[in-house]
Amino acid sequence: MGLSNAAASTRHDERGVSSACGLGSQEVGSDRRQFPASLRDLGGVLSGESWQEVKAGRVVLQSANYTDFDAFASSVRDANFEMLIQNPKRPRWSVSYLDLAGVHIQLGREGSGNITEGQSLPVGYLLFMPLTHPEAHSANGVALDDVSMAILGPGCDFCLASRIEHDWCSIFVPTLELDRCCDPEGASSDSEDMTCGVTRLDRQLAHQYRTSVVELMAIAAEHPQFESSLASAVAAEGLRQLATEILGKRRAGEVHPVGRPKVSRREIIRRSHELLEAQSGSHVGITDLAATAGVSERTLRTAFKEHYGVGPARYLQLSTLHRVRRALRAADPEEATVAIVLLQHGEWQIGRFAARYRRLFGELPSETLRARRPIVQVPAA
Repeated sequence: MGLSNAAASTRHDERGVSSACGLGSQEVGSDRRQFPASLRDLGGVLSGESWQEVKAGRVVLQSANYTDFDAFASSVRDANFEMLIQNPKRPRWSVSYLDLAGVHIQLGREGSGNITEGQSLPVGYLLFMPLTHPEAHSANGVALDDVSMAILGPGCDFCLASRIEHDWCSIFVPTLELDRCCDPEGASSDSEDMTCGVTRLDRQLAHQYRTSVVELMAIAAEHPQFESSLASAVAAEGLRQLATEILGKRRAGEVHPVGRPKVSRREIIRRSHELLEAQSGSHVGITDLAATAGVSERTLRTAFKEHYGVGPARYLQLSTLHRVRRALRAADPEEATVAIVLLQHGEWQIGRFAARYRRLFGELPSETLRARRPIVQVPAA
């Protein structure tokens, strides 16, 4: 494991891990440009073997790099979801995962945009923040900025969307861990917390969150002894306290979208999904969705744009492209053909579909069908 690059981005001194992780009492600046640099340094730390794991009792560190989007999506943890790719720029994705005494940290780097929709785990809170291009992100239709954080309460429905390639980080804290640390204001189990909310943090707190996540990953990778040290327990407690502070600001800082009430938009999306699930083997158009939701097509487009970052036509197109890809991968190339698979999914303009497919996945449908290859992992850049 190449460890030399970590020293450039992580401060080591006799005061211990809390200083290096941004969990101590030192003054915290607001220069956001250092975070992508720290993430790049972390890529150097975790390169070498394509999959590394360091574990003992209280700490588990894992990192994986992918050229296959579906494999990357299946490796992201701490929620139940479906992830759709959009606007790919580079066929490279990576995720690093650290289990720190029950507190889970993830760092993701994606060479594309995506739409991630699902439900958070019922046993804790997930705190999500973009590291790059925050203006291209939204959470349940609420636009993010450089100090915004999406907070997923236990068992809540959510949709995180990004239009372009990006890096992100998240912390999952079990409810029991929060209760053990202290009882955060606004972190109760009432219905208000069963939603995906967006909170705007002050710049110092946003900086502390990003720095804590990135530098804890670097320290765990560079120092195997960290896993069994007192510092790991101190760092875990610091993360719990940080999460508690953020959750305590949630109600005061929650952002609400302008325009239609949030519940109305959620109802439009819910009714649309019910129709899509009920008619999974049939063609569903925008007119059908609008009629089922009981709104005009214009309102439908606004609701989808706010919730997913794309309109209903593009959302349906992305869903079809992913369903076809899964079908091609599952098909026997000796028996199936691309044309048969496309026709089964309501696509008859095979040439045009193949062009859209190639722009999204970097290969033709016929190549997917024939490949049946193992997933390739590559070292981080």
